Amino acid sequence: MQQTILYNATLVLPDRVLHDGWLLLEDTIIADLGTGQPPIGQNGYQYIDVQGDLVMPGLIDLHCDAIEKLVEPRPRVLFDIPTALHEADYRLACSGITTEFHAISLDDQEFGVRSDSFARDFARILQETREHTLIRHKLHARIELSSAQASTIVEQMLNDQLVDLVSLMDHSPGQGQYRTEEEFRFYIARTSHRSPTEIDELIAHKREQAKLIPQRIEQITALARHAKVSLATHDDDTATRVEAWPALGVSISEFPTTEEAARRAHELGLTVCMGAPNVVRGKSSGGNLSATEATRKGYVDALCADYHPASMLGSVFTLAQKEILSLPEAVNMVTRNPARAIGQTRLGTLEQGNIADLIQVRHSPYGVPRVQRVFIDGKLRIQSTL
Repeated sequence: MQQTILYNATLVLPDRVLHDGWLLLEDTIIADLGTGQPPIGQNGYQYIDVQGDLVMPGLIDLHCDAIEKLVEPRPRVLFDIPTALHEADYRLACSGITTEFHAISLDDQEFGVRSDSFARDFARILQETREHTLIRHKLHARIELSSAQASTIVEQMLNDQLVDLVSLMDHSPGQGQYRTEEEFRFYIARTSHRSPTEIDELIAHKREQAKLIPQRIEQITALARHAKVSLATHDDDTATRVEAWPALGVSISEFPTTEEAARRAHELGLTVCMGAPNVVRGKSSGGNLSATEATRKGYVDALCADYHPASMLGSVFTLAQKEILSLPEAVNMVTRNPARAIGQTRLGTLEQGNIADLIQVRHSPYGVPRVQRVFIDGKLRIQSTL
């Protein structure tokens, strides 16, 4: 049995902070914890003095598409998926993220890496490599509802047990994230470098497919429920839209774009998930709802990396330093709450019997939290010498 004791720690529990704390890790679990003198060692115990640093659960990120920029750092400049995953693995671990849901889009419009073909390739390679990575890698399948092939492809992926979370997206102009056609055109031109004619064709396609979206929602939600995979929606903008989701088995509302939608989702018991970069930067990159203000009003339950993994940990200290949340409450937003949203009860908290995914965090001289150690399944995966 592998036994490790972390001592001289500031332990962040779900409801309080324990100073002069210790944790006993036995193989893959948290066997015990307390304050003061740690257990007297037996032969084989490994003692680690964390020098008063914070020890908290490993961060659980339900949505991040940063892998796309590692595959395609510049338009039409592509790297292979294993290379991108290897780089992402280290970046995520150094950001304190121990469970990552890579948000991969399924869209038959071949939107660069946001395409059906890329999603299938990524899912296969992730399945082949996930036993050889530092952290836990999961697949979040983002289904573009205007995609004619979406239902068929996600059904295949669910049957092959390649998908860990499903979200429903409608990136049609005139609603959600793109409130006007001009906003949609600007985004597509900037990110995909399509010509005006190609964008016209894309808009026409989305409008033609719009009448089929209700049927696809029924199909995809039924498939996810059958596979017992959690369901999320994306960019909800009205209370009316939100009210339709619980009956379909949706449990997560990610990135609601208006206060009305966030408030109603929270009232209905959906886990409202917003972007950690929104908190760190103090505003939405798309000019939508402020995550900080929505959190202050009690509408937000979880934060995700979105496109910037380091913001997960940064958002914890932003919220705590502004006294919007206590430190345990802020930590819960990126640990316990996302774990509960996907039905995980043994991840996300420092509690006896839970899986030993945890991180040691130190404040750096330049004011940014720095991850000193990362443990996953009780094993030390990353260690800083600074």
